[in-house]
Amino acid sequence: MSTLVFSHPSHNQLDATTREDVRAVHFIGSLPAVLTGDHRQMMQWFLDHTPDTALTGLPCDPDPRWIINWLDGLAAVDALEPVRTGQSADYDDMPTYRLKRGHWLESEDLSLGRAAHTDAVMTARDQLHDDRDFPPHQVSIPNPYDLALFTFGSPGAAVTHLPAFRQAVLDDVHTIHRQHGSQVVFQLETPAVLATLDRTPRPLWPAAVRALAKQVARVFADGPREATWRIHLCHGDLGHQPLFALTDLVPAVQFLNSLHKQLQRLRIPMPPAHIPMCTGTQAPPTDPRFYRSLRHLRHDIDVIAGLVDETHPTDSRTALGLVETELDRPVLAVAAACGHGRRTVPAAAANAALACELTHHTTDTPAH
Repeated sequence: MSTLVFSHPSHNQLDATTREDVRAVHFIGSLPAVLTGDHRQMMQWFLDHTPDTALTGLPCDPDPRWIINWLDGLAAVDALEPVRTGQSADYDDMPTYRLKRGHWLESEDLSLGRAAHTDAVMTARDQLHDDRDFPPHQVSIPNPYDLALFTFGSPGAAVTHLPAFRQAVLDDVHTIHRQHGSQVVFQLETPAVLATLDRTPRPLWPAAVRALAKQVARVFADGPREATWRIHLCHGDLGHQPLFALTDLVPAVQFLNSLHKQLQRLRIPMPPAHIPMCTGTQAPPTDPRFYRSLRHLRHDIDVIAGLVDETHPTDSRTALGLVETELDRPVLAVAAACGHGRRTVPAAAANAALACELTHHTTDTPAH
C-alpha cells in the first residue's frame, strides 16, 4: 500500500477571498474503549468515518485513557513504591510513586512498549480496505516530562528522574523509525506544558516557557533526524474533564514560538502543532478576543485547530473562521481538543462527521 504524503498548499497559492478544501482531518488517536482491541478494526473506523477527506495520519492508540494503563503498570516496577493509589477515574484519583531507597530507575522499567505495538499495527495495516492511499501510521509518544510528572506527582521529582523517561521514549522512537521509516509519523503529546504555565504566575512565564521549550526541543533533537513529528498540546481529558480551565491561547502561542526558536537553532523543522481550543466541558469560544493572540504565532507554524465539538457545531464553525482570520492563513487540519477515548461511540462518530464538514467549510479571510 502506498503512503499518502499530505501536502499543504503554500500561502501564495491562496489568492481568493474565501478559502475551502485546503484542510485535513487530524485524529489525536484514541477511540472509545469498546472499539479498541482489534488494530485493523480501529484503523478502519478512522477511514470509514472520513470519506473523501485527507487525513494527517492513521492512529491506533492502545489505551483509550492515554497513559493510564502504563501508569497502573508501574506498580510492578521493583524500583518504585506507591505513594498514593487510585482508580484514575479523575485527576484526583490517580496513583503516584516514589523511588525505593537504594534503587534507581532504568529506561527498561519505563518502556511504553510502542515499538512492539507499532510492529503489530503495521501488520494489521496490510488488511485494511480503502480506495485511498493510506496516510502514515501515527505513533503516540507521550512527552517524557509528562510521564515523569504523572509518575511522581511533583515537578521537582519529575525533573530529577527525567533522563530515564527520556531514554525510554527515545528507545522506542529510534526502534520504530529504524523498522518503519517514513511509514510512520510521531505525535508528541503533552498536557504538562499548558498545565505548568497555568500554575505559573505570568511574570515568571518567560523562564518557564524557555525551560519547557528546551525540554521538548531536546526530544526532537535526540530522535532520528529524518523522523516526522507533530506536537499535541492538551488540557487533559480524563473523565472528559480538563486538568485546568481554558481561558486564552496566549500560553500555547508563547510556548510554540519559543519551541520554534529552539528548533531553528538546532536546524530542526518545526512540526505542525495541535492547539486545543475547547475542552470536554467547554465549547470553542466565539468571542474574537479569545483568538487574538494567534496573530502573534510564527507565520511558518502549521496549525491543527482543536475546535471540533460535536455538541456545539455552530460554535465550531464560527471558531474556525475566527482562527483563520487571526492567523491570516488556513489551518493545516481540524481536530477535536483531545482523543475520542472518553466519548461514546455515537459522539465519536458525530465528532468525525463534523470534522469532515469543517474541512470543506468556507471562511472569509484577506486575499494574498
